[in-house]
Amino acid sequence: MSETKTKPTIQSTIEINLSEKKTETTSNKLRVLIVDDDPAVRKILMELLSRYYTVITASTGVQLPELLQRHTPDLVILDVMLPWIDGFELCRIIKTHHQGKETPVLFLTGCQEKEDILTGQEVGCSGYLTKPFHAKQLYQEVERLLAA
Repeated sequence: MSETKTKPTIQSTIEINLSEKKTETTSNKLRVLIVDDDPAVRKILMELLSRYYTVITASTGVQLPELLQRHTPDLVILDVMLPWIDGFELCRIIKTHHQGKETPVLFLTGCQEKEDILTGQEVGCSGYLTKPFHAKQLYQEVERLLAA
């Protein structure tokens, strides 16, 4: 029973530790924090972005305040549908956190309704992509947000 609860935490810790090792060797790269509960999506994003950026991943938003403080990301990519706390609320937290106020937030989500996009804008997101997405779209949006 406790194994189920600790499994995501252990996985998240491993991913964060791996990302920290990359940060040490590639500290001149911009940092992108990805919060998505789907391990396949995190892996795809890691493969697409780690060549150009230092990528930090998390499976839930519970770790977000600590990750913002520890890594000061240049961009945060959030899923909307997350366990315990949704991406909209996480974006609100980021925008009220002194280290995240100026950090662009990109929603990468399966939520495609107009209301979802409007809610994303209301909570302060800088961009909104829906799944499934094309790598080219992701690269263009990440570059746009990091250049701003």
